[in-house]
Amino acid sequence: MSLADLQARFQAAILGVDSERNILATIEPSRQLTAEKRFGVYAEAYRLRLKGFLAEDFKVLNNALGCDGFDALSEAYVDATPSRHRNARWYARELPDFIETTPPWNGSRSLLDIARLERALADAFDAADTTSCPITDLAALSPDEWPGARFSFHPSAVLLTLAEGTAAAFRAAAAETECLPPDETRDENLLIWRHPDAQVLFRPLETAEAIAVGEAISGESFGEICAMLQFRDADAAEEVAGRAAGYLAQWFRDGLIVSIRTG
Repeated sequence: MSLADLQARFQAAILGVDSERNILATIEPSRQLTAEKRFGVYAEAYRLRLKGFLAEDFKVLNNALGCDGFDALSEAYVDATPSRHRNARWYARELPDFIETTPPWNGSRSLLDIARLERALADAFDAADTTSCPITDLAALSPDEWPGARFSFHPSAVLLTLAEGTAAAFRAAAAETECLPPDETRDENLLIWRHPDAQVLFRPLETAEAIAVGEAISGESFGEICAMLQFRDADAAEEVAGRAAGYLAQWFRDGLIVSIRTG
């Protein structure tokens, strides 16, 4: 058997693709360890590496669950999720989806939402680079251009709907301090993005701004955003354009807008 064949069979056994018995026949026991135990050292080291990736990418979730709780989640995830990527960064990315579909963890929306938030922050950090649009470009729009203006957002920007109090619980878990649990019967909207200074940020949004952000990210025009806000709050129709313009100015200050399209 060539070295390449041996390495391939060894890897297949560790990954569970091939029977462990097939590789054990090629492993000589040592004075201290049987062939099974020698192979087990490598197999367990591989699992520990995968669990290490999870702990590194979900530090806040680890704090929220505690060491024993996170270890149990990691064990179940490693058992159910073979690594399919050469880059270790992507191995842990499916953990929130695993939590959402796997008992007993799928019984906790709070747990899932903390995992979703932590993954979104990591994804925002890894998002493509681009240059933010200066707010002077907004001031350069003519009155006739405002209704049809559309805005492209930074690739890192994402809007999440989570259990109310998730942001506070996330910060508390990150700092290892006490906090009231999220209210799983109510929602809060969080905007996550990477600022031009490379810092990843998130902030809660009131419902009206969350609607405006969602419409803007979807490619709706400023006029259409105003119409949606007016439909939601007919009593404040005269204030809608000013409110939407205020949101827009804040998005520029946050470095969220990368281009303006008119016409």
